[in-house]
Amino acid sequence: MSRYFFDISDGSDFRDLEGSDWPDLATAQIEAVRYSAEILREMPERFWNAESWTMLVSDHNREHLFTLKFAVDTVPAESLVCSAG
Repeated sequence: MSRYFFDISDGSDFRDLEGSDWPDLATAQIEAVRYSAEILREMPERFWNAESWTMLVSDHNREHLFTLKFAVDTVPAESLVCSAG
């Protein structure tokens, strides 16, 4: 098993101080997606209140492995209004 750290940034930084053990990188990648989904489901307002939401995943040496990035491109309200005619 290898230890992986899942650090989150959404305007505030939440550093994973303990990490978690996973058998390989492929499993850690799947867990990163699952963990992101869980956090976004439980705290959706944090996503909408931030310019971006990222999860940086690193190995036991804190070497960066990959980053998940979540962002929204909003459409101006006036673009959403349909004109009759």
